[in-house]
Amino acid sequence: MKSRRKPPPDTQRVPIGETKGALGYAIRTYRKKAGMTLVELAKKADFSISYLSQIERSLLTPSIATLRRLADALGIPAGQLMLKDGGHANSPVAVVRRSERKQLAFPATSVHYELLTPDMRRRASLLWVEAPPGSESGPLFSHEGEDGVVVLTGTIEIEVGNVWHHLGPGDSIYFNAGIPHRWRNGSSEPAQAIWLSTPPSF
Repeated sequence: MKSRRKPPPDTQRVPIGETKGALGYAIRTYRKKAGMTLVELAKKADFSISYLSQIERSLLTPSIATLRRLADALGIPAGQLMLKDGGHANSPVAVVRRSERKQLAFPATSVHYELLTPDMRRRASLLWVEAPPGSESGPLFSHEGEDGVVVLTGTIEIEVGNVWHHLGPGDSIYFNAGIPHRWRNGSSEPAQAIWLSTPPSF
């Protein structure tokens, strides 16, 4: 019997051959690395087989929430699906030059992310975040570990456990990431921040 699960409402259909195809390829690659079949991953992430198949074939572009569910089922940070393997995999000391930062371009968002750590396979990750006016992270999200945020410019509001915290330049927050959280830039000015996660979870 075919699954009747519906895809998330914010899924976008894209033409075959668009550059976003790399995302579907990455999902398929990590699925195979995990030794999982399409059916197994679809069941674990609670998606229909046909929906997951269309994502892997780049016929659909998943939302950030969908990427997080797939990454969780694969046992990897969601950001890892957006990155190519770098050259610092086994190095205990790694310098990341500004011009060499890996960019994370998640679908359906205007927020710009750059990875300040060499990859997502360390005990912690640092993200450079550029948030345009009115941008937000998406629905409430929780994960293992702890998060810390330092606002560099502009203002960012962060909700942790149903409480909103207003942060301006130089302000910081540190919290248990197991508590549902999200952020937004509700101002009319762009904002920049550095986001720490341990272990990497984005």
